[in-house]
Amino acid sequence: MKQLYYLFRVNHYIKNLLVFVPLLFASGLSDLSKLVLSFKAFIIFSLIASVVYIINDLFDIKFDKKHPQKRKLKPLASGKISISFAYFSIAILSIISIFILLNNKNLINVFLIYIIMNVFYSFFLKSIPILDIFILSFNYILRVYAGCVIIGAPLSNWMAITIFAGAIFISALKRRQEIIMYGTSSRPVLKKYSINYLNKIADYSAILSIVFYCLYVISVNEKLVITIPLVLFGILRYNYLSESKNFSDSPIDEIIKDKQNLISVIIWLILILLFNY
Repeated sequence: MKQLYYLFRVNHYIKNLLVFVPLLFASGLSDLSKLVLSFKAFIIFSLIASVVYIINDLFDIKFDKKHPQKRKLKPLASGKISISFAYFSIAILSIISIFILLNNKNLINVFLIYIIMNVFYSFFLKSIPILDIFILSFNYILRVYAGCVIIGAPLSNWMAITIFAGAIFISALKRRQEIIMYGTSSRPVLKKYSINYLNKIADYSAILSIVFYCLYVISVNEKLVITIPLVLFGILRYNYLSESKNFSDSPIDEIIKDKQNLISVIIWLILILLFNY
């Protein structure tokens, strides 16, 4: 089971919680029917994301076997899970996803875009600097958009650009940390980046994400201005942690294990629920 956990990247399912963001700002968690719909979007995104992760691992297996950590941690690179089982998993997860999507046809186009974009990313787009970070970041917007589509809410332009800028911030620091921890040989695109340049991308995108979030909450509900310090704290806190020696190349792990950021997220959620209705 542990190897399936790593193969499916279950810990990355936390990203899919973004599908609930439109619900928070639209009708709230009190609308049971829309909450169920958002949960369906979460399930579908988790299943299809696992398919994409496995495809990416199959493509990267020769690089992962040379990686000091991935050759031990990744089930395919370590040989703990066979390639044939990986293809079997892709088939099963795809069948389940298709079955659920047939009952939620409004999401089909969203997931077609997600799958096509990430398949192209796995094969060659991940080797193109800047574009690789943009695709990683656009995946976050698709999660939010899926949440909008399934509950029938429009996607705010300010919300989309806030999520995108924040995702670029996280992705740039991820790439920088990969260079620091493993060097440029672990991923071909890393040879085309410098730490200084990635720091600049992270700084610019962090500033933009804060500005865009401010504009978003002002345009939606001025009472939510009270949440701005929490977003500012979260970004500054994450940037501060990225300077430490123990900082990893996994944004999810870093966010989960940091108590201060977790507390700020919980307080942010409470304030959204209190002041948005």
